[in-house]
Amino acid sequence: MDTLVVCGGIVEKDGKILLVQEAKESARGLWNIPAGHLDAPERIIDGATREIKEETGFDVNLDGLLGVYQYIVMNGQRMTIRFQFKASVVSGKLKFPKDEILDAKWFTPKEILAMDDSKLR
Repeated sequence: MDTLVVCGGIVEKDGKILLVQEAKESARGLWNIPAGHLDAPERIIDGATREIKEETGFDVNLDGLLGVYQYIVMNGQRMTIRFQFKASVVSGKLKFPKDEILDAKWFTPKEILAMDDSKLR
């Protein structure tokens, strides 16, 4: 079984949460928090801050670990372990790589909760 480690963060600013809209075919059009694969031998916190920067343009502080989640996919052929952090913006301007991200927007928690689950990854 292959194991994949994913790191990301719930980026919050002024009471809103930043979501990115996936461009890759397996999740195209779905909204997600900024996250991605850990590059070995990268530290988990470094991977999370790097992925957030790559997908949003923002430098962030990781304010705490929200959780660690495990998923088994592809009929047990791959396990994903996801480290989820709370993050706050330190500097930067919203920008994203068009080949990975279709869009990025700030949403209130109420707007996210009102979204149809089929629109979220």
